[in-house]
Amino acid sequence: MFVDCRPGKFPHLTRSGIYVGDDLLPQLTWPSDHQPRVDTVIADIATPPGLPVTLMSWSSGLVLAART
Repeated sequence: MFVDCRPGKFPHLTRSGIYVGDDLLPQLTWPSDHQPRVDTVIADIATPPGLPVTLMSWSSGLVLAART
């Protein structure tokens, strides 16, 4: 799934699939409550064992995760 809108930007990955998310690096256009959401999703997505995750500091910041 690719998610590029609020508030559904950071759902929990509960089923098999590939998750691609963007806008993980701070941006001037973010609302004040967005940074804590980004921090939470980065911590949450990197925690489950067996969930390959790649965080990229490219462009606006990307994450790629897969669950089988």
